[in-house]
Amino acid sequence: MKTESEKGISKGIRILQIIIGIIAIALSISVIINPGFGIEILVFLLSVSLFVVGIERVSIGFLPYIRKSSTRISNIVLGGLAIALSIIVIAFPIFTTGLLVTLLALGLLFIGVARILHGILDKQTSKWSRIFLVAVGILSIGISFMVFTNPLVGIFILTFMLAVNLLIIGIESIVHGASGKRNITSSTTSPTNV
Repeated sequence: MKTESEKGISKGIRILQIIIGIIAIALSISVIINPGFGIEILVFLLSVSLFVVGIERVSIGFLPYIRKSSTRISNIVLGGLAIALSIIVIAFPIFTTGLLVTLLALGLLFIGVARILHGILDKQTSKWSRIFLVAVGILSIGISFMVFTNPLVGIFILTFMLAVNLLIIGIESIVHGASGKRNITSSTTSPTNV
């Protein structure tokens, strides 16, 4: 049986999930309407991620239980580089967008080659699965070359992927908040379930 404070916390968490879901869906719609906003979000998230990783590495470098000076120095240097990169990402968003598009194209190229090789070499899967893998691989390579030749296609794909992910996260969050279901297993189990 839940206490009053547990009910208040779970109700608060449910409300928070619904609010986060609404924000994610609103961001998704704004990215669909204005793809430039999606690129700004991606650049911002990349910058924040690099900054957080950099701070973490520098902090680890100063921890007292790390005895090796080489480990300390490498953590501090890598952290400093990550922080510097986060500043570069924010200072030069066009360069960052080009880098993201290039990484997308390279990723699609490698995925396409891997799918084709898997479809050709894996004799244990069915013929139709192998044909499908090869077709997906060819499609991935084709999209990769389209992105290389026309970066605007890559920007569209990046923003579309961001919008779809935000939409899915938003819907999932609202459903979890409205239904009261948790994403994680409840820590309060009855003695009969132990």
